[in-house]
Amino acid sequence: MAKNKIKKDLDGMMFNTQSVKPAAAQGARNTILPGVVTVEVEAVTTNADDFIVLPSLAKVPKGHTIKILCTAGGNFELRTPASSAEEINSEDCDGTKEYLCTDTQILYVTKIDNTVGWEAHAYTAIGAVATAVVPD
Repeated sequence: MAKNKIKKDLDGMMFNTQSVKPAAAQGARNTILPGVVTVEVEAVTTNADDFIVLPSLAKVPKGHTIKILCTAGGNFELRTPASSAEEINSEDCDGTKEYLCTDTQILYVTKIDNTVGWEAHAYTAIGAVATAVVPD
């Protein structure tokens, strides 16, 4: 089961954090829950083909942003739920294509709407904008 915890920052603001573990098959341990805003990615299980899964677009509001801390010790992939036909950066990412997540980067994924899907962009460890990724 996915680890999900509510944390309180110094100003008393609440935010939802979840730890996920990239894997070769979709399951509870590698699926981001609706309402989560920060994701801590654990070590990759097998290799760079392991993946994590975004929540269904229908379960989050427009503008919902998820910050993914790419700290798996290696690259991994990001997908939308299986057979959903949901998109990341204008590409169907429910298994045919995936978004490459580069280790040490911070990835921001924002829901545009249920039709357009998710927009994703990343920053390097030194704060530079990472090269845009077209899922493949």
